[in-house]
Amino acid sequence: MATKKSYDYQSAFDIIGPVMMGPSSSHTAGAVKIGNAAFNVLGGIKPETLAIHYYESFAKTHQGHGTDLAIVGGAMGYSTFDNRIKDSLTIANDLGIHVDIIEEDGESIGQHPNCAYIKANTKDGRYIEVIGISIGGGTIKLKGINVNGLDVELNHGLPMLVIDGNMNKAKINHLINDLSDMNLDLGEELIKTNDNEGLVVFPLNKAISESALNIIKDKHSDLNVSYIK
Repeated sequence: MATKKSYDYQSAFDIIGPVMMGPSSSHTAGAVKIGNAAFNVLGGIKPETLAIHYYESFAKTHQGHGTDLAIVGGAMGYSTFDNRIKDSLTIANDLGIHVDIIEEDGESIGQHPNCAYIKANTKDGRYIEVIGISIGGGTIKLKGINVNGLDVELNHGLPMLVIDGNMNKAKINHLINDLSDMNLDLGEELIKTNDNEGLVVFPLNKAISESALNIIKDKHSDLNVSYIK
């Protein structure tokens, strides 16, 4: 019998399901968290455009299960229990956010039937892509992150740190040493560089405190620091 890796679920409450809007933890609560991941990688800024590609189960049932409302609400920064989720498409339209929803044929690019591939950009030109899968009980895993053309493939649950900006390899090593010195419970980092631009994803084995996050942001204020939880 297959075993579930310990980092997929953080507690029994993840399996039972969180307080949430909508009928399904996989199609609604998990979808909100995939949207939240995109919002955080955008820098906590609402998108100007939002394209959502669905695969397999998500493609077949997204309307009936409220997945559209959930992902769009999540991409605007709403939590799983935010009452605004039920009106998120209307709110997005009122804010001038252009939303495209695409039902893809064929196998899921996330190797899971509950998969959404989000592409979004902000008014200042920041462009991101997030591939997320909802594995049950409101728990998600991220399969890919792209920031301004730098792409990292992964297969990790939350939480994680995503840091990008003007970084060469020496600066990335300095960043890794700084985080290690803070005694954060880091997994193995995933790195992508292009010229002097870098993207580093740090899967975390344990959540970090707000004060620790603020220290990272203050010390590396020239970089974009995103915390996905």
